[in-house]
Amino acid sequence: MTRQWLRRLRPDPNLPYQDPAIPPAAVSATAAVLGPEPVRWALQTADAMAAEILEQVPEHGGGPAPLATLRRSTESTVLAALRLLLTEGSGEASGEGVTLPEEALESCREFARRGLRLDQVLRGVRLGHARFSQELTSAVERYVPAGERLTELRRITEELFAHADAHASLLAESYIAERDRWRGSDEAARRATIDDLLAARPVEPEAATRRLRYDVTRTHLAAVLWCDRTEDPLPAAERLQHTATALARTLGTGHPLTVPATADTAWLWLHAPDDLTGLTDRVRTGTDRAPGVRLALGPPAHGTAGMRRSHHGARAAERVARLAPRDWLTDYREVRLVALATADPEHARWFVHDLLGPLASDGARYGSCARPCGCTSPRNAA
Repeated sequence: MTRQWLRRLRPDPNLPYQDPAIPPAAVSATAAVLGPEPVRWALQTADAMAAEILEQVPEHGGGPAPLATLRRSTESTVLAALRLLLTEGSGEASGEGVTLPEEALESCREFARRGLRLDQVLRGVRLGHARFSQELTSAVERYVPAGERLTELRRITEELFAHADAHASLLAESYIAERDRWRGSDEAARRATIDDLLAARPVEPEAATRRLRYDVTRTHLAAVLWCDRTEDPLPAAERLQHTATALARTLGTGHPLTVPATADTAWLWLHAPDDLTGLTDRVRTGTDRAPGVRLALGPPAHGTAGMRRSHHGARAAERVARLAPRDWLTDYREVRLVALATADPEHARWFVHDLLGPLASDGARYGSCARPCGCTSPRNAA
């Protein structure tokens, strides 16, 4: 028996609509079964679930890429649940033989790699399930005839709880398997070294160079690469790697250090070329990037502290690029004033140092500025 009322679901016209985080093919597949308007309702509901999870468990967030990961998980899960609920009494809707969408499984594996605790992951699942149940209850009251509502609500509740239990069990299994694999892998050791460098913790340069297979004592050029939604069949990881290799080839800097940040984002370090003249134009015109890949460059900087500084500049450029996308390439040095306006005090100190040069180091002689940026310009000294 088909629940035809699910095909009458409509999104709230008063709420903004966001482009889906999941691939277009997944959206189209569900629209072919339910119709486009129920799918828009589902995506709107999924994004509300993601917002509630972020509010209650902020560890799920931390920037645009983690938010996109969470949205992919909630969107794919809601669409899959609606397809199961469409046929009343189906085995999967009752929790039997449930399979999870690949987007939800990959998100769970990513949570494990990021160090999100299992109890935090499962709490997010419970919060999402509660919000989905709430939205479906409102839909039943709106679209199901009065005489059938109580029976339909009881059946929907039973099926959703059974599905949620199976969903949580599968996610926990996937999380534990990925966590164990990650902890024992060389990749985890490399990522731990990167985490130490980015947190400004003491790192022995020779050991770090050996583990990363990248000389950390030289001058570095960091980049962030990410994939926009595209119909290209090549997986995001392969498109990112292709573009990273092409960038290194353009600059003639040798093999880059690449660290996966999320399913569709990578962090990159290269040894800066000796000649930095026209570097941005060389990258823009000479890099054979893969379809849908965008890139943010940080400023060249030296040594282990330079890896951190250049990376933070690249992340700031990425933030600006995601807020106001114009070109596939964004260089921190071209947008640093915009980045500075919304950055933390450390970025402000870097800008002042670049602007004032040696004067920025004269705080001991002239006294320190009381401004939040932490600059030491004698003009502003008390």
